[in-house]
Amino acid sequence: MVNIRRIVLGLILFFTLCMLNSENGSSQASPAIIILSPGQGSVVTSPIHFSAALVPGEDDLVRVTLIDQNGQLLVRQLSRWAPQADPQAPFTTELVYEIPNESAQGLITVETQDKHHRPMTLRGVLLTLQNSGQTQLQASSEQEPWINIISPQPYEFFSSGKFAIKGTAKPITTKPIIFELITETGGVIGSKQLAVDNPGESMSFEVPLSYSFITSTREVRLVMRQTVDPYGENIVLDSLPLFITP
Repeated sequence: MVNIRRIVLGLILFFTLCMLNSENGSSQASPAIIILSPGQGSVVTSPIHFSAALVPGEDDLVRVTLIDQNGQLLVRQLSRWAPQADPQAPFTTELVYEIPNESAQGLITVETQDKHHRPMTLRGVLLTLQNSGQTQLQASSEQEPWINIISPQPYEFFSSGKFAIKGTAKPITTKPIIFELITETGGVIGSKQLAVDNPGESMSFEVPLSYSFITSTREVRLVMRQTVDPYGENIVLDSLPLFITP
């Protein structure tokens, strides 16, 4: 009953966020992801009953990964998931892991990609993994998008070799916010970092981003992400599509 209630509340939150994004003039063109369970800081045992509310990527695949604090891969799942009736229906799976010690710190991430296999959206939660013992699940705490882009807008064209990224963010970690411009073939042709002073506090920003010389119009993806220590992996990522011309 508790799990069902958490999923229902998560879906209500998910729909509310989508409506807010469409009304405030900001851009969050990628599918949103909300991890419903386990929440940040949960203590879990194997198997982990994982659930999220998300929209599949353009390849209809969902990637779920579990690593420990040493970067050791414990679980990797690739699931084809393209619900027809409601594309925002909950996604659920079970993650079976083994660890050599009684407990370890872990990071679960769930990611979607576009048709060119570029990341669209990613969310992660930090957990304590146990071999045995009492499971202590924390509720999902995400209440609003971590980043809102005012400019550029999805599918906007640029031709000057640079443009400004304007918006607001509530950083998740102390690591810099990384902005990357990725081509259809996976090449990074522009990159910029924004320092973070106070994670968890809202901040406005305007970041100039220059990109490499191109000879033809390209469909690119602007990726915005943060990593988390000690994993060195992304814990949050969003993106939007753009076009650039010579």
